Amino acid sequence: MKLFSLLPQRCSVCGEASPEEVCRPCQARREPRAAAAETRCRVCAAPLLGEHALCADCAAREWPFTALDGLYGYQEPGAELVRLYKFGGAASLASGWATAAAARLDPPGPLVPVPALRRRRWRRGWDPVERWTRALGQELGQPVWRLLARRPSAAQKSLAREARSTNAERAYRLIGRRIDSPLVWLVDDIVTTGATAEVCARLLREAGAREVRVICLGLH
Repeated sequence: MKLFSLLPQRCSVCGEASPEEVCRPCQARREPRAAAAETRCRVCAAPLLGEHALCADCAAREWPFTALDGLYGYQEPGAELVRLYKFGGAASLASGWATAAAARLDPPGPLVPVPALRRRRWRRGWDPVERWTRALGQELGQPVWRLLARRPSAAQKSLAREARSTNAERAYRLIGRRIDSPLVWLVDDIVTTGATAEVCARLLREAGAREVRVICLGLH
């Protein structure tokens, strides 16, 4: 028997012995926040500052998606788990988040994952968005439609805010069939400026989706 098999697995957050990558106490201390309420914009989930339903930015423009919700704010303690999942390989977190997010997808509908760069997927050996989308589909009993493809392009996180929209326009394309569904859920891991969500939602609308809503793990 190899030595490493005799050593207890430890939680990636607190370092205590745990049969899981992140122990139950650490997961419990970093519970997802409540779904977007009346104090948040119903489109981008930003805090409302005296506005009603829509923040000033969303009231002044039209997004191709009608709602955006995330399990964690990116500056909240729970976002540590999102970073650990995406960059640290803690893939087992996906199933718990699927359970936590299920009630937010109301009404439920087909799920469309935002595709990753091929080189990123190859380096990680897996796709965080794809993994979470599959878990959501199983939890909700909804199909996963892989309708988007990612062209070779710069990683969004490497770009300044103003360059992300241009890069996203070039990065994504529609594949597969026409969409015949009253509602499609676009699934991503982290939403920052909304440029990727905007481009992908517009492509899905152009393909026939009557409404697109966005669910993600982390909102910046």
